[in-house]
Amino acid sequence: MPNSENLKSKVLTGGIYLTLRNILAALLSLVSVLVIARILGPKNYGIATVAIGIFYFLIWTCRLGLNTYLVRQPNLPESGPQQVISFYNSFGILLCALLWTCAPVIGHWSGQGEVTQALRVLIPAVWLDMVGMVSIAMLERDLRFAQVGLIEIFAQLGNYAVSIILVIFHWSYWGPILGTAVQYVLQLGLANYFYPIGWRWRWDWAFLKPALHYGITYSSSDWILHFRALRVPLLVSGLLGVEAAGLIGIANRFADQMSMLRFIVRRMSISVMSRLVEDASATRRAVSTGMAYQALLIGPLCALFACFGIWIIPLMFGETWLLSARIFPLIALGTLISALFDLHASVLYTVGNNRQVAIGNFWYVGVLWLSCLLLLPVAGLWGYGLSEILALPAFWVMHKSFKYFFGSPSYKDAALLVLAAIPPLVASIFYSPLVSTSIFVASYSLVFLLHPDLQKIPKGLLASLKRKAAA
Repeated sequence: MPNSENLKSKVLTGGIYLTLRNILAALLSLVSVLVIARILGPKNYGIATVAIGIFYFLIWTCRLGLNTYLVRQPNLPESGPQQVISFYNSFGILLCALLWTCAPVIGHWSGQGEVTQALRVLIPAVWLDMVGMVSIAMLERDLRFAQVGLIEIFAQLGNYAVSIILVIFHWSYWGPILGTAVQYVLQLGLANYFYPIGWRWRWDWAFLKPALHYGITYSSSDWILHFRALRVPLLVSGLLGVEAAGLIGIANRFADQMSMLRFIVRRMSISVMSRLVEDASATRRAVSTGMAYQALLIGPLCALFACFGIWIIPLMFGETWLLSARIFPLIALGTLISALFDLHASVLYTVGNNRQVAIGNFWYVGVLWLSCLLLLPVAGLWGYGLSEILALPAFWVMHKSFKYFFGSPSYKDAALLVLAAIPPLVASIFYSPLVSTSIFVASYSLVFLLHPDLQKIPKGLLASLKRKAAA
């Protein structure tokens, strides 16, 4: 029991720190993107979006899952972190050389030579991220989420400060590019400060072979999912141009900010769920409740922003960004429904069913790419938004995998809350903010009146928050 209580206390504290960090980061991000996008305009912002989008895809994939191995390996040798750093040093340098050579291909595809130079400046930060993530992984292993939150928020502050200053002084798209590079320099320095690890250049293959096998096996399903983000820098920029990539980038940015709490659940589940013993019925209940919470936390926020987006986005960024507000509701609906299945993937990961997650992600991302390829030339940016909706039935594969191992969770509460969000999201595309807001109020009121048992969801969420505040 003491160990369980200690774990509960660490998880609770860590969750609060990560939540506060995400809220602060979201506010700072909105201020940053407001200044940067308004000054740069869709074209220059699109150049930055393409380069930074590819950069983040490289970061997510080039870690090879070794940071996750450090977090989850129960019997990690003392030399484990040094072994991973030594591998990252050699692998990172070779990778940077290869990426530097291949960067012109991306610039040629996007039709903007500036993308090549921007990407080349970011490439060394891929190596810096790999090395810094070793210390961050060890902090997460110890459930020291407070330090992790500090590292990330201060690194992001450096990014925003550099980006805004350079953009104001007419450095164009180089502002966010150099700001992103500075972020990962700061991340490495702060991570090494909180968890210093000696650097080495030689590694033991006997340790790295099982570590790489675990990391690549675990991360392969996430790699497939990350291909979703490549649609903007590759498909949208190649087929419609970098200006279109900038417009979609803003809509995606707001959708991510509106659903930021989903990433806390996903992030903490890696460190926490592997420590808990679950049975099938408890798992089903947890996932059913978690889906309802996700729908309640994300749905109303996305729907309300969609209602006023046609006012907010042009006011913040200018009339040239109006199409971003029109497309946002479709992207938000796709984000809302995909968030419901985050817990399915987390549970399947925890019990080692990585293959089922990979298959589910393959179908989802495959439909996204195929529908984008077919619809972008015909419907323009609307084709991107429609692809988000057309890909949603692919989550049936994830449901089937979860049901096979644990039985079917209850979708009723989450489905009702999603249904409440759909009318205002759709209305915001065609009607004024006043009309769509009225539909928002009517839709959610009707759902809660017809299904009074749904009131237990916000009440349970508020009670949980009160307990955490008291603790």
